[in-house]
Amino acid sequence: MNFQEYQDLAKRTDANLGTLRENLIHMSLGMNTEQAELADVLKKNLAYGKEVDYVNLKEELGDIMWYVANFCNHLDWKLEDVCQLNIAKLQKRFPNNFTQVAANNRDLIAERELLEKGLGQI
Repeated sequence: MNFQEYQDLAKRTDANLGTLRENLIHMSLGMNTEQAELADVLKKNLAYGKEVDYVNLKEELGDIMWYVANFCNHLDWKLEDVCQLNIAKLQKRFPNNFTQVAANNRDLIAERELLEKGLGQI
């Protein structure tokens, strides 16, 4: 399955709330809710020694992706383009690989210019 197929299938089960504002808030809150569920699995492992349920982690990641895909759907963005733009930003920030120096000394102006240029293509 590719990104577009996933977006199309995710759209099928989206409860459209009527306005762009309401839909984006719904998607954003849903991402946060699912992220909290994912974090809770790891917190329970860290704090209580409970075994990590990797099946549940994968499920929660899938739920996060559903919200991300539908966030994009509501803005008529292609998920693939959003991902490509993210990689372009990271390549600008870390030309070779991750370094703490590059992470601490980001060229925010150059990154913003790249993102604004890329947004026009989404």
